[in-house]
Amino acid sequence: MNKLTSLFDGELVTEFLDSLIPGQISPVLFQAMPDVMFWLKNEDGEFLFFNDAFLCDKEVADVLGKTDAELMPSELARVYIEDDRQVMASGEPQWNKVELVVTTNGGVEWRATSKVPLKNRAGVIVGTAGISRRVGMDEGLPVPSQQRDIAAIVGAIYKNVDKEIKVVDVAEAAGVSVSSLERLFKANMNTTPKQFIIQAKISTACERLIGTNMSVKEVGASVGYSDHANFTRGFRRVMKMSPTDYRRNYRKG
Repeated sequence: MNKLTSLFDGELVTEFLDSLIPGQISPVLFQAMPDVMFWLKNEDGEFLFFNDAFLCDKEVADVLGKTDAELMPSELARVYIEDDRQVMASGEPQWNKVELVVTTNGGVEWRATSKVPLKNRAGVIVGTAGISRRVGMDEGLPVPSQQRDIAAIVGAIYKNVDKEIKVVDVAEAAGVSVSSLERLFKANMNTTPKQFIIQAKISTACERLIGTNMSVKEVGASVGYSDHANFTRGFRRVMKMSPTDYRRNYRKG
């Protein structure tokens, strides 16, 4: 049994929670965690509550009642919506899935996301709740302890996105064999080290396309692509659109 699930199965915990006045354990508590995005959705995937970290610099009216399809790039929205449907259909939580998430400036970053189904008083699943924290960045290692090794490796990859990054060099820096590194990424990230390196470069390029005045060619060069055509092809494979289209669609103003 999943440890996180078993925490809520004990009679003592159940009795204690049942004895509390409803509403004391409030979603507002998540306002005290600025590095954590928190949200509630109904069964139609519409956002009904979210904390400031999720809202960022947007207005409440721009998010309230909207769906991922209305707020996110289509390829990312498709993944989020499918995960919600799976959680509601199975009734099982999703813990610490490492995935690309849109950032405050319209770029993307890797975050560890957990979702749980929400039931009404009749026991019917009527929505989902989720939290998301950044993976492997300078503000700390927000993933569970068993994933800290992979988070440190992720952070090192991001710090070197301007260079050519070889899997063998990543493995050597981490003090493991290439095969062990492959297993580590498969178990924790559901991807390969090579694919993650590409995605790290593209997610950084997204941020720079949105947040800087560099030309598309300069952005590509800044994440280690000396050939502009290769950058465009690589970007399109990950984001399903060209760098120019991405900048045009998601750059504010």
